[in-house]
Amino acid sequence: MSIKSFEKKVAVITGGGSGIGRALALALGEQGCDLALVDVSEEGMKQTKGMLRGSGLKISLHVADVSNKQAMKALADDVVAKHGKINLLFNNAGITLSKTFEHHSLADWEKIIGINLWGVIYGCHFFLPHLRKQAGEAHIVNLSSMVAFVGPPSQTSYSTTKAAIKGFSESLWAEVHDEGIGVTVVHPGAIKTAIMDEAATSTDDPEAFAKIQTMVEKFAMPPEKAAKKILKAVRKDKMRVVVGADALFFEGAKRALPEHIHKLFNLG
Repeated sequence: MSIKSFEKKVAVITGGGSGIGRALALALGEQGCDLALVDVSEEGMKQTKGMLRGSGLKISLHVADVSNKQAMKALADDVVAKHGKINLLFNNAGITLSKTFEHHSLADWEKIIGINLWGVIYGCHFFLPHLRKQAGEAHIVNLSSMVAFVGPPSQTSYSTTKAAIKGFSESLWAEVHDEGIGVTVVHPGAIKTAIMDEAATSTDDPEAFAKIQTMVEKFAMPPEKAAKKILKAVRKDKMRVVVGADALFFEGAKRALPEHIHKLFNLG
């Protein structure tokens, strides 16, 4: 049932203008997969398109806010109109905020839940009917995080959304896998993307954040390597994949020491 080859398939990638989304697009393009890139940044998508090396690819660019229900409904219709089918959906778009819960505004919560969680729900809701038409060669990939295993400080909203994606994806797998639609939830650790730079603008503790950012930059995995691991998991029809030594460490430590692992964060 799993997708063994990406050639002549059609993949929709949200957040396709940078980071893991761009790396997925480049890796899929090299394997002959047609692409529908989705992002709020048209310039980012144009840069991704310019980097693609696959020959004879059909590539469409779609400026859309994944947190907007009507925009996502229109997106699904537009992609099908341009490509005729959909085989792969990568719900990759996401943001993080580096603030304590006390300093989160309700607007902060609405923004991150809108992008990180509703974006995944809208994507699955509006694209699932089209994926069903390709059953046997259809797959959904939802980006969660290692914070779905263990919640660090100043990440209440990010941890909330990523843990929700974990549960959502596992339940969705149980519902649609036997119909010939794969579902993979991805738990990356630190990846070298712009997400930390964006988070820096929101932090309420710049000094502490700077230390974390330095550590992340030192140990983070290149997005190209993460993309290869994700696509390997798709080909193997995995329900979940943990990406990065840090993510594997926190997953194992949480299981072995469910409370004590949090002492690493100096929560007192």
